[in-house]
Amino acid sequence: MNYEDVLNELDGLSEEKFKAFTVRLLRTRRFVYGVRTPLLRKLGRRIRSEYPDYITDFFGRENVSHEEILLAGWQTGKDYPHNITLLSRLVPLMDSWAQTDQVIYKFAWAKDKSALIRDLSGLTACGEFGRRAFIVALMTNCMTESDFHLIEEYLPGMRFGEYYVDMAAAWLLCEGVIKMGERGEALLSAPFVTPSVLSKAKSKMRDSFRI
Repeated sequence: MNYEDVLNELDGLSEEKFKAFTVRLLRTRRFVYGVRTPLLRKLGRRIRSEYPDYITDFFGRENVSHEEILLAGWQTGKDYPHNITLLSRLVPLMDSWAQTDQVIYKFAWAKDKSALIRDLSGLTACGEFGRRAFIVALMTNCMTESDFHLIEEYLPGMRFGEYYVDMAAAWLLCEGVIKMGERGEALLSAPFVTPSVLSKAKSKMRDSFRI
C-alpha cells in the first residue's frame, strides 16, 4: 500500500450525500471525501498493518483532506511519547471539532496521568483547536476521583473566548457535574469560568437526560 492507494480507497468509499452532510456539520476548510467513520476506521487499521510509512508521507503532503488527518491521528497508538510528538505536529493542521474530538481519544493505558496531561498541555499553543483538543483530553482522561485534580489544576489556566474552546469547556463542566457531583458543581462557580462558558454549560445540562 502507498499514498495513492489510500487516496483511491478514500475516493471509492466516498458518498455524495454523506459528504454534503459532513461538510455542513464540520465547517472545515479541508476537502472532505465523505467516508463514514466505521469504514474510515477500518481503512485506518489496514494502514497500520500495511503502510507503516503513512504518517511520514502524510506530513510531506500539502492540502490534506479531513479524512487524511483522521487517518494520521489514528496511527498514534500506544507508542508514548511518540504519539505526543505526532499530535503536536498534527493538531495545528486541524480546523474542525470533529478532527480534535476523534483523534484526542482516551489514553486509558497511560499509568501516569499527571505526566500525560503535562505533555499534552503543549497543545494549548496550537490555536483554537489545540486548546479544544487539550480540554477534551482532560475530560476523557481525568473524570475520576483520582485524576479530577488535574482538571481543577489545568482548566483555570485555559484561555477562553473562542467558540469551540468554550463549547469544549462547557461539555467538560457538564460531565463534571454528572460524574463528580459536588466537585464538578464547584467548578461552575469558579472565577475562571466566563459567562459564555457558563451559559453553554447550563444549556448542556438542561439538555442532558442524565441530570
